[in-house]
Amino acid sequence: MGFLNKIFGQTKTTDKVTEPYPKFVNTYKPDFDSIHDFGQISSIFEWVYNPDFEVATNCARTVHRLLTKQTTFKNKTLYNSLKYISINKADIGKFDRFDGNLKLSLLNVASMNSSGYVREEALNGLLANSNQFTFPFILFRLGDWVPVIKSKAEKAIKEVIQREEPDFLIKNHRLIDWLLKIERSDLRHIHDDITQFIFSDKNIERIIKSLDKYSDGDRFFIFRNLIQKDKLQDSVLEEILSDKNYLIRLLAIKNIEFINDPDLTKRLLKDRSQKIRQYAVNKIPQSQINEFKAEIYQLLFDSSSGIRLAARLSLDKIEKNDFLQIYKEHIITKPNVGCIVGLAEVGTKDEIDIIERFLKSESVKFRAASLFAISILDYGQAKKIAFDLLNDDSNTVKKTCCTIIEKEISTADIEKLRAIYDSGQNETKRFVLKAISKFGGWSIAGDFLKGILQADDKVRETGYALLSGWYKYSIRLGTTQHTEDKQYVMNIYNAGHFSNIKLPPDIDRIVKEIPFVFSADKK
Repeated sequence: MGFLNKIFGQTKTTDKVTEPYPKFVNTYKPDFDSIHDFGQISSIFEWVYNPDFEVATNCARTVHRLLTKQTTFKNKTLYNSLKYISINKADIGKFDRFDGNLKLSLLNVASMNSSGYVREEALNGLLANSNQFTFPFILFRLGDWVPVIKSKAEKAIKEVIQREEPDFLIKNHRLIDWLLKIERSDLRHIHDDITQFIFSDKNIERIIKSLDKYSDGDRFFIFRNLIQKDKLQDSVLEEILSDKNYLIRLLAIKNIEFINDPDLTKRLLKDRSQKIRQYAVNKIPQSQINEFKAEIYQLLFDSSSGIRLAARLSLDKIEKNDFLQIYKEHIITKPNVGCIVGLAEVGTKDEIDIIERFLKSESVKFRAASLFAISILDYGQAKKIAFDLLNDDSNTVKKTCCTIIEKEISTADIEKLRAIYDSGQNETKRFVLKAISKFGGWSIAGDFLKGILQADDKVRETGYALLSGWYKYSIRLGTTQHTEDKQYVMNIYNAGHFSNIKLPPDIDRIVKEIPFVFSADKK
């Protein structure tokens, strides 16, 4: 269940007696169990006023269900979905006949109404129950354009802050940071009040000890605020630098002078995140390159092309290096992806013979790296090899092949791919279909029709997706359909006997339109 379900909990049954209301003129009763979309709240909300209390309660429960299944809320989304619901100020009092959870959900809806009178009355109801249940919707009213509503909300939020646990506020950090995005009001002071409370000295130690229970987003919020508030103690810094999320580690190194700490710099140059290694090597000033020469030298064989380039540029600032010879020696003694591709980056076609040996390696990474490296030195040769390797056992190699083929794909290549498709295994068929889709045009619809005829689920699903994408794009084109293209597609269509095949409704609709799209008089 969503965030609000945790807040409101489960609804309770009630035996309340129906109170007298004016005759409800709409006699149609919706099937509330079939309502599953948040946007449908506006179409059923009037039923909470129904004099039949069972019907009204079913509606209120449905509104509550649709609200509580939402995992995140955005003010604009809520307002645009709920603002035009027909509610007047007097209607707010009618919500009292429902149990607390249902009543609060109805007040939440009313608090997003386009009428300021309704929003204020709904806010009054929420303030009477000011707690974690009502916090998100009261917070949204801080951005209200009616001064009295904004003032009431601000007073309530300040009271909530002082009595709530920091954990609750941290887990609602997206809502809290929303305060900084309001254009009509400057709410930075409220944001500051909340974050000052969360990260007060009495709370920090407990938060740090409980880091494991927070999500990645929560931890990022915690560390970002500790850095901004200059509360980054050594113990906290170690927690950040050891965090499993590289974005959190990157946040730290962008906000500390790590270059003055040699041990830390060396640690960052070996970080498991490519982005952090790249940032660290680029931050080393020329005057300190010698100090980290050994670590930078190892980056010559990094898996990232950007890091390899940065390492070569850094080392060249302090001395002349024969990188070609370095890579040749390393590829013999300690071959890895970085030195295979690195050799191509600094070499010429003369090095292809050395690199080609890895096309038959037992290592998937070496085979893929070798093909990619050859494409750097001789694209034409690499493309020929790529067609041969499309039947490789590894999807990584297949993906590399397709990347190379797609770079300069031609009509002749399509014919080669079609031949490979007909004889290839299921995974090869999937990759070939994806490569063909990059060519575009009319005839490729036939290839996708072949795909959806396959017995293999994955190939069939790939065919569905590509046919749908082709249809949305191609039918808007004004390009000429050549006779051979139409014949290719229609031959596959007629041979497929699609009328006897059960297809997903959206795909079935497209397939049925194929004869019209490729009709004989279509230019």
